[in-house]
Amino acid sequence: MDICDQLIVGASQPIQRIRALVRQVADSDLNVIISGETGVGKELVAQSLHLMSGRRTKPLVKVNCAAIPSPLLESELFGYEKGAFTGADSMKLGKFELAHGGTILLDEIGDMPLSLQAKMLQVLQDFQFSRLGGKKDVKVDCSTPHPSFCRPVCRESEQTGVSFYR
Repeated sequence: MDICDQLIVGASQPIQRIRALVRQVADSDLNVIISGETGVGKELVAQSLHLMSGRRTKPLVKVNCAAIPSPLLESELFGYEKGAFTGADSMKLGKFELAHGGTILLDEIGDMPLSLQAKMLQVLQDFQFSRLGGKKDVKVDCSTPHPSFCRPVCRESEQTGVSFYR
C-alpha cells in the first residue's frame, strides 16, 4: 500500500483508474488537469501527485485565490520588493518562490483577474517573473535534470471547472 492508496480511498473502478493515473504521471513533467464536483477529493489527488513525485521532499504550498482579495493576490503569488508600495518595508517572497522545487496548489483560479492569469501563464511558460516593484526577473529552478517548473497545481472555481498545471 503506497501513499496514493492511503489518500485516495475506495475500490470502485473510477477510483482505481484515478490512482493508476496518479501513479503514471506523478514523477513526470506533464501538466496535470484535475476536475470534479465539490467534495470528490481533488486536493487529495494533488497531494498524492506531490507525495509520489520526486518533489515530495520540497514544499507543497496551497493558495486559495478566492480567499485573497484581488488587489493583494499578485503580491501573494509573486512577492514584492522593498518600497514597491506603501507598507512594503522589506522584500517578501511570493508563493511561487516558496514552492521552489515543490508543488503549488492554486485553488479557485477562476476568480483570479484575467491579467493575473496571464502573468501566471507567463511564469509557466518562461520559468521566470518579476516581483511587484522588481527590476529583475526571478528565475525558478527546480533542480531537475531537465528544465521544468515547480509544478504549479491550479484549481479553478466550481462554476468554471478545475485546472491543475504542473
